[in-house]
Amino acid sequence: MKYYMTEEEAIYMEAYHGYFSRKLAAWAIGNMRTKDMATEKMKPVAMRSVDDVTEILRANGVEIPDESVYDAWYLYHMTIADYPKSLPTDQQRAAYVKETICDPDGEPTNVLACFVAKMCNGGIPIHWERFV
Repeated sequence: MKYYMTEEEAIYMEAYHGYFSRKLAAWAIGNMRTKDMATEKMKPVAMRSVDDVTEILRANGVEIPDESVYDAWYLYHMTIADYPKSLPTDQQRAAYVKETICDPDGEPTNVLACFVAKMCNGGIPIHWERFV
């Protein structure tokens, strides 16, 4: 699959160096859904603040680089949406966030790259100009 970066995306990437901005992470989290185990219907993920998630990470012994704070915010919520059975506790979610962001053979910007690929594969446009 070939991927062509738009001019707006290039401007975003230059401004944020391949990391989530607060606005982009909030948009991504705001669009997350998870299956309600009781009703089997999809429901929005309840958004926790950046400070709440940072505190959850710290309480579980996870320190992340400053430039990755919004990546961590996004990932924490992604675990709730996508892995509710595999990662049901904040301790497990914090470990996942740490391992994903600090992947020793990964690139620091993989979190955003994976999100972009997910949106592209799902046919969901990202209006980059909104997030700069």
